[in-house]
Amino acid sequence: MVKQSITYNEFSFGELSRNLFGRGNLSAYRSSAMNLTNMDVIQTGGIERRYGLKFVSSLESAGKIITFEYSSDKIFLLFFRDEYIDIYNQDEEFVKTLDSPYSLSQLSKLRWTQKGQDLYLVHPDVEPRYVRYDEQTEEWLISMWAYPVHPEYGYSCQPYTKFSDMEGVKLTPTGTTGSIRLVSNKACFDHNYVGLKLLINGGEVFISSIASGRVLSVEVLVELKSTDADMDWQEPAFSNKRGYPSSIAFYQNRLVIGGSKSLKNRLWFSKIGNYLNFDLGTGLDDEAIEFDIFSDKVNQIVSVFSGRHLQVFTSDAEWMITGNPITPSNISVTQQTKIGSVSDRYIAPKFVEGSTIFIARNKKEIREFFYGDLSENYSSQDLILLSSHLLSNPLEQDFNVKKRILYVVQEDGTLAVLLSNKSHNINAWVQYKTDGKFLSVAVVFDKTYVVVERNGMYSLEVFDYDYNLDCAKTFVFDEAVTTVSDLGFLNDKDVTVIADGEIYKLKVEDNEINLPKPCKNIVIGLPFKHVFCPLPVFVGSSFIPKAVRLLELNLRLMDSQMLQVDTGAGLKIINLNNGEYFSGDVKIRGKGFIKNYELPLFKIQGSEPYKLKILNMSMLVDVIR
Repeated sequence: MVKQSITYNEFSFGELSRNLFGRGNLSAYRSSAMNLTNMDVIQTGGIERRYGLKFVSSLESAGKIITFEYSSDKIFLLFFRDEYIDIYNQDEEFVKTLDSPYSLSQLSKLRWTQKGQDLYLVHPDVEPRYVRYDEQTEEWLISMWAYPVHPEYGYSCQPYTKFSDMEGVKLTPTGTTGSIRLVSNKACFDHNYVGLKLLINGGEVFISSIASGRVLSVEVLVELKSTDADMDWQEPAFSNKRGYPSSIAFYQNRLVIGGSKSLKNRLWFSKIGNYLNFDLGTGLDDEAIEFDIFSDKVNQIVSVFSGRHLQVFTSDAEWMITGNPITPSNISVTQQTKIGSVSDRYIAPKFVEGSTIFIARNKKEIREFFYGDLSENYSSQDLILLSSHLLSNPLEQDFNVKKRILYVVQEDGTLAVLLSNKSHNINAWVQYKTDGKFLSVAVVFDKTYVVVERNGMYSLEVFDYDYNLDCAKTFVFDEAVTTVSDLGFLNDKDVTVIADGEIYKLKVEDNEINLPKPCKNIVIGLPFKHVFCPLPVFVGSSFIPKAVRLLELNLRLMDSQMLQVDTGAGLKIINLNNGEYFSGDVKIRGKGFIKNYELPLFKIQGSEPYKLKILNMSMLVDVIR
C-alpha cells in the first residue's frame, strides 16, 4: 500500500464524462469532478450550492419566454403560450396579455430580433408580425408587417420572385387598368393565391378571386404598360402559398431575412434604415440585396446572427458574409466550417466572449464559432466534448453575460450549465435539476428566468441568491400566524418551510399549510438536492489502482451553513456553526476500501436549505497497486 495526497485547487472543467475516467493524464482531469449536480463552479475555481428559484408567477400553460429590452431601465419578459403573449415588467409584475397568431406547437420555430421599440417575429408558417411598445402611452400591440409603397412607381416594396415551378408560365392581361383578368397558358393557380399581389408588365395587380386554374380575376394597383403575354411576372416571396421567413437579424442598419419555407437558402437585405423595404432598385449602395447561398448542397438557413461579421448558420455549414459596409456591389459570401445547426427547432446562437455559441446538427455538440485574426476566417470547436453526457437533446439556450454562465434547456427537463472564462481557462459544465422540468430560459441583465413544469402546473421563476429552495415564496406578517394560504402553485406538494429560523417539512393541502406554532417571517418552497463526487484516483497520471481507501478528507469552506458527507459509512451532518455562517477548514476521517473505480471515494450532498461553498479540498488515500 502507498499513501498518496490529492489536492483539488479548482474545478475549472466541471463534471467530466465517464468516457474520460481513464484519462488521468489530461490536465482537465485534475480540475474536474465525477458529479456536480445542482452545484456551481465559481470564477475563482471553487464550487458552491446553486441558487434557489424564487416564484414569480403561475402560468396558464407551457410556453417560451423572450426578453424585450426597450431601454436600460425598461425591460420586459414576454411569455409566449398557445395563441397569447403575457407581458411582465422588470419588477416581475404582470402587465398585459396580447393575442398571438402562434400555437404552442409552433413556438419551437419562432425567431425574433429587436430594433428599438419593435420586436420582429418570424415563423415559416405564419405571416410575420412585430410587437411594439409605446413608452409614452405604455401601450402594447402586435401587428403584421406593412411593406412600404415605392414613392415613385407605387408598387409594394415586399420581396418578389419567380418560383421555379412557375418557369414557362405566361400570363396575359385583358387590360391595363381597373378590374381585369390574367389568363395563364397553364393551369397552375389555386385559391391560395387569392389576396396576393403580382408584378406583371411593369405594373402591380391584386388577385381578388380565382376563376379557374388558368384564369385570375385581379384589380390593377399600378397601371400595366401593355397587354402582352408576360413570362417574367413575379409573385411575393412570402405568402400562404409559399410560406414565410425562417430567420431574422439586424446587421449594418439593415433587416436581414435568412431563408423561407420555400426558398431555404436565400438571403434578403432590406434598404438601409428602411427595414421593410426590399425593393432592389438599381443596385445603389443603400438599396436592398437578394441572393442565394450555393454550395454542393442546398443549405437550409437556420439562423442569421449579427456578430463581428454577419454569420449564417445552415443545416450543413457555417458562412461569413462581409462587406465594409455591405452593398449590392461588394458583398462577399464565404463558407467557413461544415458542422451544421439544429434545423427542426430554433435554438438562438449566443455571443459569448467574442465567439458565437450554436448547437450542432447532431444535437450532441455545443459549438464555439470564433474568428482568427491571423487566419482571417472562422473555426469551430466543441465546448462540451469533455462533458458530453450532460447534453440531452437541447431545446433552448441563453447566456448571462455578467455571471458568464450559459444555460441550455434540455428535453429531459434538466439544465446543462456552463461557466465560461477564457482568460482563466475555465470551461466548467454542471447540471441543474429541480422537482419538475425546465422548459424555457431567458436572461435579463444578471437575472436568469425559467419556465418550469411541476405535475402539470407551470410557473415563472428566477434564480435568486437569497433563496435555498425552488419555487420559493416569502411571506411576512405583522402578527404571527399558523396558517399560510395562497399556495396554489405548490398544492399537493411536500415543501420545506423556514419559519422564524425553524425548518419544517409539511405538505400543501387545499392551497395552504398549517404551522406547528405561530410565525411571522416564512419562506415556503421545494427542496433540491446538490451532489458532489470526486473522480477516480490514479497512481501517477495513468495507472488505476486495484483498491483505494480514503484516510482523510480536508475541506476549506467559506460562508457555509451545512455540510453533509458520506465517506463510506453513510451520509452524516458535519457540525459547522449551529446553522450560522462558517468559514474555515474541516477535517473528516474516511472508511473502507473502494475497488470499483466508478464508485466515488466520498460524496457530498444535501437537500436542506443551507448555503455551501467549498474553496479547496484535499484527500489522503491508501492505494493498492
